[in-house]
Amino acid sequence: MSDTRVFAVVVNFNGAEVTHACVTSLRASRAVDLQIIVVDNDSTEREQSRLQSDWGEAKDVEILNLPANGHFAGGVNAGALRALEAKASHLFFLNNDTIIEPDCIARLIGDAEKYPEAGLLGPALLNLGDRRPLSMGENYAAWSLAVPRSLLRVRTPADESYPVGGIMGSAILVTTECFLRLGPYREDLLVYYEEVDYCLRARAAGFQPRLVPDAIVLHDGMRGFAAGLQPYAARLKTRNQLRLAMDHGGLGGFLIFLPFFLSLVVVSSLLYALRGDGATVRALWAGVFEGFRWLWRGQP
Repeated sequence: MSDTRVFAVVVNFNGAEVTHACVTSLRASRAVDLQIIVVDNDSTEREQSRLQSDWGEAKDVEILNLPANGHFAGGVNAGALRALEAKASHLFFLNNDTIIEPDCIARLIGDAEKYPEAGLLGPALLNLGDRRPLSMGENYAAWSLAVPRSLLRVRTPADESYPVGGIMGSAILVTTECFLRLGPYREDLLVYYEEVDYCLRARAAGFQPRLVPDAIVLHDGMRGFAAGLQPYAARLKTRNQLRLAMDHGGLGGFLIFLPFFLSLVVVSSLLYALRGDGATVRALWAGVFEGFRWLWRGQP
């Protein structure tokens, strides 16, 4: 790994305390040349001051303050650009509510070098509290995006790394070659499913993503459609599913996708209505409207 230079990109928005734990775990990484870029999405002045107080003097941490909230995709792209300018060999994109075990990155890099065709590699994503598996890789296609992601997860992981259809975006290693060929994350998606789009693009370009089960990242839980979405997430998730299904599946794949998608939205709406959460019901259908408007007009 003598020529390997990894840049971890951690996207922060008013979460300096959580980000502190993530960066601390990254700095404990073993056997890898690691630099850390904390991309701040125009947090409050108090939050930015906390980041500066924590890491402003650290030689292995750079704080990149954006002038406006670029959301997760924009934050990743800004950090990746800075890392590429510094001659990164690998990019490690992270949610700030993750904790990275010390050997994680070295194990990901080992398999990236063993399998150069992978392009994207993911760790085993475990729940922060009880270490139950959250994602050991996923197997999806454009037509199946509306199928609950829990049903698309790999159920019988192997002892060694294995090819997967997709990697959960909470923690994902991207080789520089892959990033330069695919280009940046789609910023029109803002957040949610941006990593799904990236994995589908990687597969279309001939890469074969892999999951490395002995590389461990802990994550503070995840929420699906029925588990308690906030209205903002509900709108973007429905909107982005429609966009990606057409972009990657074509008309045939989209027609297969559509009944699954509408069933998901209807069932989710009923569940939230029974809970008295009208705001989320309205957000779900607002996302449907925005998605179809984009499809017909060809614009966000």
